[in-house]
Amino acid sequence: MSQGPRTVEGVPDASPTVVTRAFVYALDPSPEQESSLLSHIGASRFAYNHLLHRVLANWDENRTRKEAGEEVTREDYLSTNHFGLLYQWAEIRDHVAPWWKENGASAYNDAAQRLSRALSNFYAGRARAPHYRRRGVGESVRFMGQSVRLVGTHHVRISRVGEVKTYESTRKLARHLERGTGRIVAATVSRHGARWSVSFTAEIERPLPETRAPERVIGVDRGLGALYVGATSSGEGVLRVANPHYLIRSQAKLAKLQRQVSRTQGPRPGVAPSNRWRRANARVQKLHAQVAHQRRDLIHNVTTRLAKDYDRIVIEDLNVKGMVRNSSRAKAIADAAWSEFSRQLAYKTRWYGSELVLADRFYPSSKTCSRCGAVKAKLPLDVRVYECEACGLSIDRDLNAAINLAGWPSETSPAGTDSVAGRGGEVRPRSRAVGASEAHPEEASTEAPTPVGV
Repeated sequence: MSQGPRTVEGVPDASPTVVTRAFVYALDPSPEQESSLLSHIGASRFAYNHLLHRVLANWDENRTRKEAGEEVTREDYLSTNHFGLLYQWAEIRDHVAPWWKENGASAYNDAAQRLSRALSNFYAGRARAPHYRRRGVGESVRFMGQSVRLVGTHHVRISRVGEVKTYESTRKLARHLERGTGRIVAATVSRHGARWSVSFTAEIERPLPETRAPERVIGVDRGLGALYVGATSSGEGVLRVANPHYLIRSQAKLAKLQRQVSRTQGPRPGVAPSNRWRRANARVQKLHAQVAHQRRDLIHNVTTRLAKDYDRIVIEDLNVKGMVRNSSRAKAIADAAWSEFSRQLAYKTRWYGSELVLADRFYPSSKTCSRCGAVKAKLPLDVRVYECEACGLSIDRDLNAAINLAGWPSETSPAGTDSVAGRGGEVRPRSRAVGASEAHPEEASTEAPTPVGV
């Protein structure tokens, strides 16, 4: 790829940097192509399950030997890295899958990669032990290198499948490939219900500007009543996005469709699902996809506007994983997708030269008066107006929190004095800038988002 100097319009001294992006397009395969894609997905699942069975059997055998007092060395364990699993599949494929040549090599490479990654996450304590993959759950297969490439602007050529039509134009990715500023690394073909899509992982040369001086600073408070409330440190409210409650508003329709599914013959061991079940389940999956797309589109619009219009964005470092354990609010919190909001801000601020700052998780932004700094001992969630007993300020609770966040310092500093907060031990930093080393996938249709009203 070319490494020549480039500039971003309106931003001086922008240096080209290779970033990883995802371009997602909906597919329209023919019945024959759909059958071939399902065969590749099934082959990947079959190889994954057989390799996992061999690894687990090897672990059980070595455990039994240890309990019997035998010496077990590292050489007694099967290799679980990517190439080690591929070598094992090459040894057993003719015996367990004599049909393996009907599908491309990418299907089995995908199985080895997925299992190796799952086992690595298990060893590192980041995930539970991998389990067997089931048909109909997470149906996808990853093609590497030249196994998938663009043909024109409305077709994708997939090895062993042929040219598959896309519903939308692929020109955004095609232009990068034509200019030599992009390279396709891999492509994942997925099925969600009756919908097919392809997600290209591409390395793109993107000029990244220097971080701008923090002249325009905004604090953004995330909530459930108003989804996002933004304000400057001077107290001016500049952003308010109402919570659309996409999932909650679809609950009645979703419940009706799920009742239709429950009255049909679904998949059971040894019993194939009926056609009525397939059609009813496809309607459920379509509604879930619609909700997800609406939510993602709103977040892309808001985050792009913030990253472009402001030099510094301050948000709270929320413990979303812990918050969803509250059963009464878990569905509303999941529907708000706060983690996705911060993830997108992390890479978009880097793209547009702004800065994202995370305020300390335990900073009482809602309980602190934005005028005099007095802190309330308690502030129940049902109290939506902040009333300060010290100075008499009466202000919207979310706006008050956003103003406090806008005044948060950008420097990394301890949470209070060492003698009080740290007690002589390691002190947690009060804030940190993010985005410098984050992965930044982006949907293919979000380079020019629709403006969001204030």
